[in-house]
Amino acid sequence: MRTGRQPNERLRRLLTEAGWAGQDLATAVNTAAAESGLSLTYDRKSVSHWLSGMRPRAPVPALVVEALSRRLQRPVSLAEAGLSAQPAPAAVADAQPGRPQQLDWDESDVVIFRGQQPVTRRKRATDLSSVYSVAALAVPGWPQAQALVRSAPAEWFDEAGRVGTPHAEAAEALLELFHHSDIRSGGGLARRALSAYLAADLLPRLRAPMQGRLRHRVLRVATRLTYLCAFMCFDDEQHGLAQRYYRAALRFAAENDDPGSYAITMRGMSVQARLLGHYAEAVELGEAAINANRYGEPSRMAFIQGQLAVAHAAAQERGPALSCLSAAQRSLDRSTSGAPVGAYHLASLAHQQAAVQAILGDRRRAIAALAESIRHRPAAERRSRAILLARLAELQLQHGHLEEAVASWNDFLDLYPSLRSGRVLSALKALRARIRSYPTHPAARILLRRATGLA
Repeated sequence: MRTGRQPNERLRRLLTEAGWAGQDLATAVNTAAAESGLSLTYDRKSVSHWLSGMRPRAPVPALVVEALSRRLQRPVSLAEAGLSAQPAPAAVADAQPGRPQQLDWDESDVVIFRGQQPVTRRKRATDLSSVYSVAALAVPGWPQAQALVRSAPAEWFDEAGRVGTPHAEAAEALLELFHHSDIRSGGGLARRALSAYLAADLLPRLRAPMQGRLRHRVLRVATRLTYLCAFMCFDDEQHGLAQRYYRAALRFAAENDDPGSYAITMRGMSVQARLLGHYAEAVELGEAAINANRYGEPSRMAFIQGQLAVAHAAAQERGPALSCLSAAQRSLDRSTSGAPVGAYHLASLAHQQAAVQAILGDRRRAIAALAESIRHRPAAERRSRAILLARLAELQLQHGHLEEAVASWNDFLDLYPSLRSGRVLSALKALRARIRSYPTHPAARILLRRATGLA
């Protein structure tokens, strides 16, 4: 029976260039989807359908070109892969395979302006903004960012009426409100409310007439709120959205001549890249953040150095990892203040020390550092405390200390009902998967029943 489809020779050529079979592409697509909070189970038969001319539903085409871009280490477009909704001009579709393409860092993203609408599981699966891109990690360093802002068109947003001091004060008050909501309850509780405020009120005002000092103040709080929205998306495991808000925060920081906020944002992108397994990119972002914050406040430098230590450890660079940890300790010792968003303290440093030691294989020191981090963690930081307790339990279990692990997981479950966080939900799933291996242990059975009830 004839289907009327034309075989996708463009995709077949890319597979040949990548040295991949159909199953390789399917696995890479599933991996890219998992980074963005999507659970896909494609296999070689699925790829055969795509090669025969079937175009999968969004966001799968974007995931396909993301997977191929990573493999080929160059940007691959939907048109080049034969997956665009509309036929592209031949000059674009037939671009030379190995030719590098310019990353348009200054491009605005529609998701920032429309806000995050509540979505069902089905609707979320068709949202292109959910796709996390490795290519989008290639952001400019601080000097290049300043040059890009100076050369960018003056009108990036539409004007939205006059802006006065009350608007800045309201935004600053909301920054405190959303920050405390995040640390107490997790990013999943209020991230949509914050995105709606940014899209409907604050960001459209950034091109309204403002005097220099007021403009600096409004841009500063807009940068911090956008960064916070990115982190809340990250915490809720919405990595594609988080990446877009991080990039917007970079844009605002550069426009406001604010290297400190630019550095903190690159540091956040480094954390995300490391968590998702992109270790080289995490190191590059961390080093770029250090350079941007060269003359910044010591606590901010410690915040960045500690993350760079974790990134180096993940990249199996033991010497630089330990060196960065020592530098973070020295910077924290010289610190006198912290920022409302991205504050750094002893508990933060101990957490990074634990992460480095765990990655480098010293589980005993990692357990000790995590316990110290939990002891010093401010009581208000419930989400961080829960994540640390879950990680401590995993390490204790790996170290053969089942009773201690059960106790830590029970402390985690005490906090769980008050939190709305994708990371915390993933920790609960991991708890249930790991504790099922001890069906005859009384305390483990009780813990599993409790966790199952909460799930």
